[in-house]
Amino acid sequence: MSTPQTPSVNLIPDPSQNTPLRPEPIAFDPSYKMFVVGVHFRKLLKQMKAAEVFVAKGSYASVLGFYSWLKKQAAIQIPITDFESSRANKALLQSFSDRLLVPISKGKCTLQGAPQNGWISELYPKEPAFLMRFSDFLGLNGSWQWFKRGISYPGLSYALHPYYGVYFPTRTEHLELFDSWLSKQPQLHHALDMGTGCGVLAHYLLKHGCEKVTATDINVNALISLKTDAEAQGLLSRVSVVMTSFFEGLEMQSMDLVVFNPPWIPAETDNWLDAATHYHSAFFETFFTQAAQVLKPGTRLVVLFSTFALEAGLTMQHPIEEALKHFPFGLVTKLEQPIQQPPSARKSWLSEIRKTEKNQLWVLKRLAD
Repeated sequence: MSTPQTPSVNLIPDPSQNTPLRPEPIAFDPSYKMFVVGVHFRKLLKQMKAAEVFVAKGSYASVLGFYSWLKKQAAIQIPITDFESSRANKALLQSFSDRLLVPISKGKCTLQGAPQNGWISELYPKEPAFLMRFSDFLGLNGSWQWFKRGISYPGLSYALHPYYGVYFPTRTEHLELFDSWLSKQPQLHHALDMGTGCGVLAHYLLKHGCEKVTATDINVNALISLKTDAEAQGLLSRVSVVMTSFFEGLEMQSMDLVVFNPPWIPAETDNWLDAATHYHSAFFETFFTQAAQVLKPGTRLVVLFSTFALEAGLTMQHPIEEALKHFPFGLVTKLEQPIQQPPSARKSWLSEIRKTEKNQLWVLKRLAD
């Protein structure tokens, strides 16, 4: 039995990589079984646990119904009561859904009634027929809806259209803090938006008259996303994108501001989307070590951060407060705002955290040696 494996993703950026990240296409295998409507769900799940792989056939609705049932089974086995159980539940569901595949042909899912989206032909222009995990297809479809509709953010006169596989904020308190802070600052010549994601901070910088914005990310899709939106708004001439990690390979002499909205959850990941929210144990030490080496005295560093991990009990240390103790940076100002958007009713475990969680804007200054 040839079981498709969820590939481990290398989070070290490769500047030579200029094609978008995407779920890996899966080749047809004669050992795969057909998903037959009418077979009892528990029997299918038992076979999946025995490493059997199923290819969906027929109605999209029937496959979606089975996937919804799998989510319920995962919730029964691992009820979600906190962050750790949420991660374990997600991993269990992934282990089930890795063995449920859907057929793709000529840029479309061939199941009856399947939603179609432009990502398949965009990301797989040379693969006429292949298989894809159903969970990946759901992710592509959801991402396509966000891309087509666009996302409006407070203070921006146009919507952003995040590319597939790119992190974009769903809460806006930290963006409002940043927009307000920028409105009170003198003219900026050249700013660095580190870990740009969908590029929303870069767009705020451009809105407030920054002459040039250099945006970086380890995810090539993020750079594609920013360039696409900047071009659509006639701003591309003021934007430069670089695929890199932290300050590696960057020329910092002309920078008068560095902006960073880093991950805020201390947890390991090898998933390039979760890398926007999860950080490893050496993350902040590496960042501030490099920042101390390359930033000129007086250069301002703005860090946007959430206290989620502290309120959830995932850590006892605030990484920025710790950095101020050990690195040559001084605090210029600190702004914070309570979370205003309540969690989904389906995520009641977040309610207590949201009551005390805050979004923060830290303005630091590189001190003289």
